[in-house]
Amino acid sequence: MKHLSAVVALALVASLVCAPATFSQTKWVRGNVVSVAGDTLVVKAEGKDWTFKIDKSTVLTARGAGKAQAAAEQKGEAGVKFADFVKPGMGVEVHFKDAGGVLTATDVHSGLPPTEGSVAAEAAGGSVRGRITAVGGSSVTVKSAEKDWTFAVDSKTSIVGQGLGTITAKFKQDGKLPTVSDLLNVDDEVVAYFKDAADAKRATEIRVLRKAPLK
Repeated sequence: MKHLSAVVALALVASLVCAPATFSQTKWVRGNVVSVAGDTLVVKAEGKDWTFKIDKSTVLTARGAGKAQAAAEQKGEAGVKFADFVKPGMGVEVHFKDAGGVLTATDVHSGLPPTEGSVAAEAAGGSVRGRITAVGGSSVTVKSAEKDWTFAVDSKTSIVGQGLGTITAKFKQDGKLPTVSDLLNVDDEVVAYFKDAADAKRATEIRVLRKAPLK
């Protein structure tokens, strides 16, 4: 079975509001937050101000966001407040879609060290958000919008999520590395970032938004 590089998440993943499964080809910007107001985020990268629209499908990754999301759900609230975790001066990485010049953030990773910034377009590929329906030794299948997406996973695939760092540490104590089935389960809600390879779609990162309830 393929062993995976599980990233110890300093941040917990929290969806601002429950959003439908999506597919998109995205670009990303890494820079410093200039301002956050309403549904607008401004980030400076490579000497340029980038303005992004934030909507209900935007996924936020930030230290403490997972606990805040859980607390909000217990109170019956929709989700965490974006501005509580993304503040001016913070380093961020924003993945976004460009539709007619309107840049909509699909994922925002906040709390990064301040940076000079960089800009890149992802290679042919994109991201899929949905529920895991199958986990194999070298593949994961995600159901999104009534379609099944099967992604190849390998040693370069990063898997990020609450508690996965602890699982990885326990395996390392035994001189082992976790396999994909040690980290992911059927019914986990995830976002899978992928690149199109010659013979398959390869997952570069799988971000666990919500673990499936224990049975």
